[in-house]
Amino acid sequence: MKTFAVLVALAAWGHLLFWRPAPWVRWLLFMAFLVLGSLFTLAGGFSYWWDSGMRPSQRSAVVLVCGLLTLAAQAGRLFKSLSDDDLG
Repeated sequence: MKTFAVLVALAAWGHLLFWRPAPWVRWLLFMAFLVLGSLFTLAGGFSYWWDSGMRPSQRSAVVLVCGLLTLAAQAGRLFKSLSDDDLG
């Protein structure tokens, strides 16, 4: 799960900074990254909390941080689309 979360976060930031697809693809990716970022944030937060109490040696916040980075990239995409008049 950690590898997938890292790849999704990298793809979200790559989508924000480098790739300019068609507007309908952009909207579809925005929604997909928003859902995945939310799931990673919730699952990562719960996993970090659970592992802190049950398995302290396996405690890791990688999934939580990747979820937050994915959501931050989507906030950047939203602000970028509003500032560029790129709502189509």
